[in-house]
Amino acid sequence: MITNCPKCNNKLNFSDAQQEKIRGALATVGSGTLKLKCPHCKDQIELLSDGSSADWRQKPVGASKGGKSPDPPKPPDIDWLTQGVFEEKETIKDIPKALILINAGATRDKVTGSMVESFFQPIAVDTVAEALEQMQIVQFDAVIMQSNFDNKPFQTSEFHDFMKKMPMNRRRYIFYALLGPEFHTLYTLEAASYSVNMVVNERDIEHFKNVYKRGKVEYDELFGPYINALKEHGRN
Repeated sequence: MITNCPKCNNKLNFSDAQQEKIRGALATVGSGTLKLKCPHCKDQIELLSDGSSADWRQKPVGASKGGKSPDPPKPPDIDWLTQGVFEEKETIKDIPKALILINAGATRDKVTGSMVESFFQPIAVDTVAEALEQMQIVQFDAVIMQSNFDNKPFQTSEFHDFMKKMPMNRRRYIFYALLGPEFHTLYTLEAASYSVNMVVNERDIEHFKNVYKRGKVEYDELFGPYINALKEHGRN
């Protein structure tokens, strides 16, 4: 585990609990890298699975002068590791993931931050194509989509159509929410008419963390017994 930032050389004073969480995350990256932010210079630090710096990948040995190094796979963004979000007894194992389909800007930042505070690992995408690709390789517990994401109305969005047609043995485990100025926050009948689990008006974005919690509790109270019954009978 590195002890100093490779960019500013300041000492990284991670607590024992933070180091344990980082080691747990490193165990899941395989041949990729783990990205976090230096608390001093705010620059990004990339770590290999053994905890050493991955900065050498930016200038590989033998690269020709003026040649451009190939970009490594995009690492997961887990800046929250150094933000003190978790209590000391929290574990990084089995962190639920949330797919964020919101156009870049303040709204996406607020929703992403709210999901981190709710102990999710958010993964934000910029296009419908990226979102569909992520759905093929990652098991998401929550999906939050802006009604005009990627400059397409959600009613005609390929992603929204994908979610509506998803087999129920997978769909019932994903909490799907729509966010936009046309919706009425936590109006369940409106949500059902759009085949989603929750709708949120953008004017309530400052309270998104509590809105999400309320919507998820209501969903679990309604469908939890049914899902548990399916599991007891060996059905997903």
